[in-house]
Amino acid sequence: MSPTGFHQHTTPKPPESRRQVPQKSYPPRSSRPGFNQPSASSQRAYQTKLPRKPRSPVSGNYSPPAPSRRSSVGKRPVHSHDAAMRQNYLRYKQQQYYQKRLMIVLTIIVIFLIGVGALLMTTGACSHKKQVAEETLSLSAEAKQAIDSSVEYMTQISDSVPKQIANVISCKDQMHSYKINTKRMSQSTMKMLNEKITSGYVALYDVTTDEIIFSKNYNKKCFPASTTKILTAITACKIIQDPDTIITVGKEIRMIDPESSTADLTEGMQLTFEMLMSALMLPSGNDAAYTMAVTCGRIYQHNPSLSEEQALKVFMEQVNVVAAQIGASHTHFVTPDGIHDDKHYTSAEDLIKIADYAMTIPLIKETCRKTTVKWTLPHGGTVSWDNNNKMLLEGSGVFSPFCDGIKTGFTDEAGTSVVTSATIDGHTFIAVAMKGETVYAKYDDCNLLFQEGFKLYKKEYTYG
Repeated sequence: MSPTGFHQHTTPKPPESRRQVPQKSYPPRSSRPGFNQPSASSQRAYQTKLPRKPRSPVSGNYSPPAPSRRSSVGKRPVHSHDAAMRQNYLRYKQQQYYQKRLMIVLTIIVIFLIGVGALLMTTGACSHKKQVAEETLSLSAEAKQAIDSSVEYMTQISDSVPKQIANVISCKDQMHSYKINTKRMSQSTMKMLNEKITSGYVALYDVTTDEIIFSKNYNKKCFPASTTKILTAITACKIIQDPDTIITVGKEIRMIDPESSTADLTEGMQLTFEMLMSALMLPSGNDAAYTMAVTCGRIYQHNPSLSEEQALKVFMEQVNVVAAQIGASHTHFVTPDGIHDDKHYTSAEDLIKIADYAMTIPLIKETCRKTTVKWTLPHGGTVSWDNNNKMLLEGSGVFSPFCDGIKTGFTDEAGTSVVTSATIDGHTFIAVAMKGETVYAKYDDCNLLFQEGFKLYKKEYTYG
């Protein structure tokens, strides 16, 4: 700014790139020292070279130039050496392919030979061990006789073992949906049943339509008491199929509760499987339950020398397997007779499923409908038992001519209970009443359920 406060106009200077730089002058190349003067080594090499051949076409030493790598159209010509290289490459890849295939085949052959060798070695070792055992043990005549008798016993028993023993029971076809349909009865009937029924856990099942049409706490945990024996009988029937199989009562009857119900079996007593089923289902013999469980456990394991405790454990494992296969998912049993245990429980719904399956087994169905039986034992003597189910006994006050089973139960913890069935003109109902208020209250509840159930088919159910 000027002293007067105004800008003065000045001519701008050109940038540095536009400034003229004076050019330097250099001497010519020929005047530079050493530019055209070769070194001593170059001079010696030059002197030793042969004279160049003339490149004139007139000369006799003319050599034409090398052919161009590209044709006139700019494409690379195919030479013979390229095709040969390609054939060599394809041959190499083919050799690799066959080599891999050959290695796979050889590997399979080697593995197969190793397996055959191992099998032969195992067979030879087993035969050698057997020979050594026979030579070492040198069994006495009494020991051999005991072994022969055991083999003969297992051969006789094995005839009654089902072919599908490895799978225990194939009863998945019995896993019905058991639909709940509470709308088949009128609201007034449902209200009346809820007011009059006193048992704690109740279910009424219509076999014809495969529906539970009335329920009360049907899927809640309860203790089954002697209704356990229904599942015990089912499992035993799947292991022993011949009802004439001879069973000997052993020390297992000492395992029962001294105050529990019995069929008065004694050690050494022999009876058929059908007789033992009557002793289990009619008088609810706990001694019969343990005899059946231990015998079946030994048969299942093909080992008659199992202890009573071991055989019982094997049998109860199969009982729970059967329960799961039937669909009784809320059931777990630890004893064959139903004596109280906190880990021994079921539900009214599961007892419906168990009873429904049991009635498809002829031996159980025919046994539980009998009021009394009298048997002649195989080696002399007679036994007789009466049914504990009052609904089958005339003059009991709760008798019904349409009732045909199944099992009663009682313990202090479980209370009084019954699983029963009734049939009229091909229509069957199964009723479960657990933890009744009195001994006869459970029967009254079931008779009332049957009466209302058969009304749906316009059938008259009578009792009393």
